[in-house]
Amino acid sequence: MTNDYKKKPRRQKILDVVSDLAGTFLYYGRKEDEDLPRGAVEEAIAAGEITVDEIMAHFRKECDL
Repeated sequence: MTNDYKKKPRRQKILDVVSDLAGTFLYYGRKEDEDLPRGAVEEAIAAGEITVDEIMAHFRKECDL
């Protein structure tokens, strides 16, 4: 862990983790997933099966404390 990272405010660290989660959700986590492979989320959005707003609302619901 670099000193720059240690100096980041907690808020920024949280936002950085959210960015990592998004990358995992859309790309890295899909590499080996046979049921929902890479590109499947984007395809479902383009096909009108689900919206970004629906995904975000569900994520928000799951994060409610």
